[in-house]
Amino acid sequence: MKDKDPKPPRYWKPLVETDGRFVPPPPELVQGVMQQYNIDEHEALKWLMADADTSRFYLNDLYQVQATPSGPFLHLNIRRRDGGMFKDWRHFQQIKNEIAGEEREAVEVYPAESRKVDTSNKWHLWVLPEGQRVNVGWPERDVQYKDIKGVPGLRQRPL
Repeated sequence: MKDKDPKPPRYWKPLVETDGRFVPPPPELVQGVMQQYNIDEHEALKWLMADADTSRFYLNDLYQVQATPSGPFLHLNIRRRDGGMFKDWRHFQQIKNEIAGEEREAVEVYPAESRKVDTSNKWHLWVLPEGQRVNVGWPERDVQYKDIKGVPGLRQRPL
């Protein structure tokens, strides 16, 4: 195993836990949930509040993260605060590390079309229980920050 990363990823500010809940939820959010799921206002409010009551919320300048227990997993619901769609793998690794811990593993699922959920510009990570590993990937750490210019396949951006 190589040494830990010397610093957080580029452009990173630590996440801060916040209440994050809308109490009461904004009317446009309630209306949107009612329309999207064809439910009445009472059911929309009940759904929004139940979801918020079981979650923890985190913010930094770039991301808003909702962390919710989901069976044996911790579900990380991640969205960019500016609504953008650019995704930085190093940022997501840092989000997972800060919320769940450096030695826990998470997966991002690309499901069968019959299970696909694509309702808003968000990403979802499922963090495995402590001590469990995903049975794919590399067995050891190999992190390189040196950019070997001119060698195809070995380009690396600075940390």
